[in-house]
Amino acid sequence: MHEGDHRAEILAAPTAQEIREVLTDTFGFDELRPGQLEVIQEVLVGKSVISVMPTGAGKSLTYQLPAVLLAKSGGVSLVVSPLIALMKDQVDSLRRRGVRTAALTSASTPSEQSAMLDGIRGGDFDIVYVAPERFHSSRFMEALRGLRDKLAFLAIDEAHCISEWGHDFRPAYRLLGQVIAELRPPRILAVTATATPEVRQDIAQQLGTVAPSIHVRGFARPGLIFSVEHCGGAKDKSARILQKLQALDGATGLVYAATRKNAERYAEELLAAGLRARAYHAGQQDSQRADIQDDFMRGDVDVIVATNAFGMGVDKTDVRLVIHADLTRTVEAYYQEAGRAGRDGDNADCVLLFNHGDVRLQEFLIDASYPKAQLLRSLWKLLSERPGLSLAEIATFSLPGDPHESTVQSALRLLARHGYLVDEVGYFRATQPKDLSGEFPDFDPEASERRADLERSKLKHMVEYAYHAACRHRFVLDYFGEERDELDCQACDNCMGTGEAKEVGESQREQCEVLLAVVGQLDGRLGRKRIVAIANGSDDDERFYDMTQRGALAGSSQKDLMDLLRSMEAARLVEQSQGEYPTIKLTSTGKRIVRGKAQLDLSLLRLMPSKKARSRPASRSAPSGDVDRVLADKLRQLRSTLAQERSVPAYVIFSNRTLDELAIAKPRSLRELAGIHGIGPSRVESYGDEIIATIVG
Repeated sequence: MHEGDHRAEILAAPTAQEIREVLTDTFGFDELRPGQLEVIQEVLVGKSVISVMPTGAGKSLTYQLPAVLLAKSGGVSLVVSPLIALMKDQVDSLRRRGVRTAALTSASTPSEQSAMLDGIRGGDFDIVYVAPERFHSSRFMEALRGLRDKLAFLAIDEAHCISEWGHDFRPAYRLLGQVIAELRPPRILAVTATATPEVRQDIAQQLGTVAPSIHVRGFARPGLIFSVEHCGGAKDKSARILQKLQALDGATGLVYAATRKNAERYAEELLAAGLRARAYHAGQQDSQRADIQDDFMRGDVDVIVATNAFGMGVDKTDVRLVIHADLTRTVEAYYQEAGRAGRDGDNADCVLLFNHGDVRLQEFLIDASYPKAQLLRSLWKLLSERPGLSLAEIATFSLPGDPHESTVQSALRLLARHGYLVDEVGYFRATQPKDLSGEFPDFDPEASERRADLERSKLKHMVEYAYHAACRHRFVLDYFGEERDELDCQACDNCMGTGEAKEVGESQREQCEVLLAVVGQLDGRLGRKRIVAIANGSDDDERFYDMTQRGALAGSSQKDLMDLLRSMEAARLVEQSQGEYPTIKLTSTGKRIVRGKAQLDLSLLRLMPSKKARSRPASRSAPSGDVDRVLADKLRQLRSTLAQERSVPAYVIFSNRTLDELAIAKPRSLRELAGIHGIGPSRVESYGDEIIATIVG
């Protein structure tokens, strides 16, 4: 990915007109979305580009359009994608547009794969989609080498998978650096919906790029109305979920849950209440999940209750509500899942139902997913000395940390993946190395612990979002590193004044100052509960009897002080350490306050209410007036027909909000039509006559 180190001639930058012609003639769009043109132009002139655009911002077009342009001069483009279903959808769509496209996947038969390899060598395809694991195949690599200078472009979708710092690391993506070094494609684009500045830096390093061009656009989606509601237990969450879905009045909703068990339970409760609900998770058969997704896309299901297994490649435009019944582990995951709402451009609610107990569930899942190095070594040593143990038998032995069964299973999978265990149908046997030192060549067991620390750090940011007192859209932009000086939000509970959090009053200033002083004196030695117990004097540890602030808040409840301490953490006055037993210490801002160099600004602090508020989040303004439903149905049918003719999603023609406004205003001329929200000059020119004819009847 070094500029100038190309084996194919780099074309001069195409004009905006040339790009627009392909955009219109091949893809049927009138306009590019913000940020797309800059990425496309830089790709075509041979710059190394890393592009971060959220779900729904049009990432795929930024590599499909350059590939079509390059095919006009005989170039072949390679697209790396991690999901077979997503590849199939894109390949089918491109073929309908006349683009010679193939997907080389494990779903193809050996004869089909052989024919595709011959086609790649013969230049029969303009775009070839592959999974990253395909680069393990010597036959595939031989076919790529046979292309020589015809390989014009390499696009890497879901590029965050290459980084261990990303939320969905996939080891096979690590092969791409070697592939690039060998094949030296003249144009490279890495695209992802969720990459923080640290992940972008790691992507560049793993791909071998030098000074890549970075584009971060599209994270500001004011049509998504973000809100957080503090909840009690599962019963309270169930009631709120049902209330919000019933208020949708026939629109589509998504509910995300942290575990398969929760997804099944919420779905059963919604079914019992009369909603067409289906659960979706990785424990189901592939065919069952495919049927559920098809039903959802056709509108035969009111709501999907899913784990994070649902969503990649799903492009249903009219989702009006996304509820997270449980806290997600990362801001990346939350924003990607919430971003599946409002894809048609209309407003949609994105609600996080938050209970601080959900943090403990995520911490458990982190510990279960990323076993400690000591456990990995001990488990391998045990199976070296006693080969042929089953999981149940392993559980009878003493292992470091007394791990949960799920943690042991994760450790077994990790060792097996790296070739240090063999699963012989339920019985495990250790393989290399032969000695019992517990050291693993070519495998770093501490990497699992480092990943666990990273996941806890990301979880901390997600908790900050839940307690955030200011603009939630600004929080997202700052997290992903998208610079925007002005942001007129009015699309989150905090900015609209509908949030449940309440301000910390002047009467609580002393409590805050005492807590900060105690945290400063302990300097990262204890966690929240012990800090609070020292502050209100309920801790009887003699080591802290002489602390000046011990018992200064006698009479204050532990819950109230814990809430204050969490609010100070969300305001970044204190911070939690990483690791299995996190402690609390002052941030640089907190230190300045304790030292008297800065004033404590109570306006930065917010407390979540203890009572169960059940108010529905405010909605953005809708078209005013009576919608002519008969006309609306005719316009909806026209939209479907126009979308099918152009092979584009229906919302590209016009959104649901525009449809309602047309059915209210009933414009009778092209001039009146141009004044409707969402109908610009290009749409008036393209199908204004059909719209007017439908209205006039």
